[in-house]
Amino acid sequence: MEMTISGLREKLCEADNDQLIELLCQVYKHSEVAQQIVDSRFLGDEYGMRLAKMTKQKLEKAFFPHGEVDRSLIQAKELLRKFRKICQNQRALIDVELYFVECGLDFAGIFGESDESIKELLITNYASAVARILEDDSEIYFHLYFARCNQIIDTARGFTSAFSQHMLSIYCQLAKESKD
Repeated sequence: MEMTISGLREKLCEADNDQLIELLCQVYKHSEVAQQIVDSRFLGDEYGMRLAKMTKQKLEKAFFPHGEVDRSLIQAKELLRKFRKICQNQRALIDVELYFVECGLDFAGIFGESDESIKELLITNYASAVARILEDDSEIYFHLYFARCNQIIDTARGFTSAFSQHMLSIYCQLAKESKD
């Protein structure tokens, strides 16, 4: 029988500090995903942005595979899902989510926007990035990403009015911050 998360939490609460350190080191040594999660938490922006750059390159290939026309977003969605699991760095998460939306808008512009799931995916990821930007009390992310969010809205205006209106309503939350 395998342990549940609540069972694991119980056991971890019972362990002393040395046991926890040893366990984390063992997990770190044997799992690439665990390494990325821990590194993302402790190595800060530089590591997070390196990880974001690698993920963005993979997203580019997933959206636009060279020599193939593939209208499936399955690989791109999976890359983003994995990145969210391993990355603990907000700046990197915002960067990748916005890049996903940018690639998705290009993808929809090329292949058409008739698929509602693509538009929902773009709206969801744009809203997630904007929410992360708004959560930052220092407003550093706002200054880093406001122009990029504005460019995304300019691109979204070329799509159906319902989609562009939804994207604009998300952007308005951010634009409101610039006036406060």
